[in-house]
Amino acid sequence: MMAEISITPIGTGQSSVSFYVAQAIEAVSDMKQVRFRINAMGTIMESEDGQALFEAAQRMIQAVHNLGVPRVGVILKIDSRTDKLSNASDKVESVRRHMKLEGADLLE
Repeated sequence: MMAEISITPIGTGQSSVSFYVAQAIEAVSDMKQVRFRINAMGTIMESEDGQALFEAAQRMIQAVHNLGVPRVGVILKIDSRTDKLSNASDKVESVRRHMKLEGADLLE
């Protein structure tokens, strides 16, 4: 199962959120059953255990609240698939196989 989570602290008095995002990610770094990849707009998480993804999301939210942030906006998108095993890299590679944009300036 895969999930993408985007955490937005609200009420910090500043426009930068990187410190809070870093703290949220560190809160799940010890979860051996969850793998994650940071990107510019959120964090991709993978696990064979769907419940672990929900626990990771809860930990991330609580970590930001524990920093004194009164409100946290969260976007959580889940991809649950039962017909075959897949991970984030597989999904990206599948799209690339269909693309005809040789030399396109893709963000990595």
